Amino acid sequence: MLINGRRVNSCLTLAVMHDGDDITTIEGIGMPESLSALQQAFKDNDAFQCGYCTPGQICSATALIEEVKQNWPSHVSTDLQNPDGRLVQEIAERMSGNICRCSAYPNIIKAISQVLESQVSDTQTQEPSTQKADNTVQNSSVTGIWSPPPSEAQLGRTSANNKTATATTGGRS
Repeated sequence: MLINGRRVNSCLTLAVMHDGDDITTIEGIGMPESLSALQQAFKDNDAFQCGYCTPGQICSATALIEEVKQNWPSHVSTDLQNPDGRLVQEIAERMSGNICRCSAYPNIIKAISQVLESQVSDTQTQEPSTQKADNTVQNSSVTGIWSPPPSEAQLGRTSANNKTATATTGGRS
């Protein structure tokens, strides 16, 4: 859930601690008849499987998008003044506290990237002085649990050092 726009694990906080705070749950983000852009992106990208973790993923991603819009750096930001929250590594780091046992992570990242591309591009169009030269989302597939972009071996490309690695491992290193 979100408390005053910040992510909070609902199981680790008491309601009495937040008297007067602005509390948002999945129902406050959107309803079936009026989905938020992020909820629609989750639906479009099949970014859920059993659906148990989906509300938390969407709440967390909603806060993530606001952090990116405000240029808040994450642990993996290489440029603390202008972090590029649209990179797979940034999204993975910012979402790392959310667990999905069904492993819908690749599609969750695609959904978040879709919304970030749209909303951050809109924000940068409105504020051209802060626009970066390259504002494209890295289109890398994601494997494993909140992993970085795949290696050459995972992509089935052979490197000069190891030309047979993917032949016996099924494309995984």
